[in-house]
Amino acid sequence: MADSKADENQASLDVLLQGAEKTFTNAEQLFFEAELLAKAGALARALCLHQISLEECSKVNNLGAWGVSLVLGLEVDQKKVLAAFARHSSKNKSNAYMLESSEEEREARARGDWKGAIEAFRRTQDEFHRESNQNKNASFYVDWVGGEFVAPNERITGEMLQEITDRNAEFLGYAQNELNALRTLTASPDVLRDLLSDVVEESEKLRAEKPDNLAEAMDAMLSRFLEAGKAKSGNRA
Repeated sequence: MADSKADENQASLDVLLQGAEKTFTNAEQLFFEAELLAKAGALARALCLHQISLEECSKVNNLGAWGVSLVLGLEVDQKKVLAAFARHSSKNKSNAYMLESSEEEREARARGDWKGAIEAFRRTQDEFHRESNQNKNASFYVDWVGGEFVAPNERITGEMLQEITDRNAEFLGYAQNELNALRTLTASPDVLRDLLSDVVEESEKLRAEKPDNLAEAMDAMLSRFLEAGKAKSGNRA
């Protein structure tokens, strides 16, 4: 029975890895296609592709978290996870974890108001989703704004495009590390299970100790996991 469960989890990891690889490839292609559109002067359409690419990056990260749950034997509600993949709000709110903390959140943490800090972060999530979704829609549709009809090329600026381009390049890097970690995990889940437990514990410490720089801290942690995983797998061989 245990072997059957292990085989089932391994097969699931293989499927998750395949999905993460396809998703990351799509995210990269969207980035490069957005760059082509930007060079052609199609700023609005370029912004839309960058936004979709960002949403794909969040899916890579979530697939990695799903793989971790499988290896550690944690329960995963597959229908719930897949449903979240289809919701723009879920993908944007997931990406919000990679943003710099707001001043309101930092001040709440400084005075030990953890409930206030969480509420401030939730507002950041909601605002990030609202702005991301609003800009994506503005890049495609003529809308009624301020008492007049406004076209996409009148709403999307070069500054807006540059901001999302920079963010997308950064998030693609995070997604690449997540993909590499999932590859390592899929190759040797049994060998890396104990190491993974330590990584999860360390991630909780990072969340508490470096909330202002969580994205970079987690990225560094994933890099250490990859190096440790390679060493451990090599020792086993």
